[in-house]
Amino acid sequence: MSSPSKPPPDTLTPEARLEEGGLHDVLGYQLAQASLLTDQRFVSAVGKPTGLGQVEFTLLHLIKQNAAVTPSRLARALAVSMPAITVWMGKLEARGLITRRRSATDRRSAHFEVTAEGQALVTQAMDAVLAEEAQLLAPLSAAERAMLLELLRKVARQRKT
Repeated sequence: MSSPSKPPPDTLTPEARLEEGGLHDVLGYQLAQASLLTDQRFVSAVGKPTGLGQVEFTLLHLIKQNAAVTPSRLARALAVSMPAITVWMGKLEARGLITRRRSATDRRSAHFEVTAEGQALVTQAMDAVLAEEAQLLAPLSAAERAMLLELLRKVARQRKT
């Protein structure tokens, strides 16, 4: 009687060491596994020290990079609803990290800009994110890191707004 052969280690789940089977080649599953790790690192390196959630960090950075951006453009960029954007923007505004300005051409429309305090916080947060990702990606060569990001961007660009 022969014993069952052991599956290769790279076909087992990272923590419980369960056989992945067909999940091994499912993009969404592998992204979710990687996301568990990146989410955990974000919370410890950025979330707890700054009080920013991942969406708030992303919004703050996008506003910093895109002067006078509107809430509707931010909602489209992140594929979230306007009510959700309104809640997040309210939190950032209440903390003094962004300011709201009425449009000179359309008084119904508002534009957002990052305050000096917001600039400092998002810079600190970005430095922490990049440091954490450098550690996570250390097993990859520079070429593999660049390829991973490029391939993920190609997949993401298929999203239509």
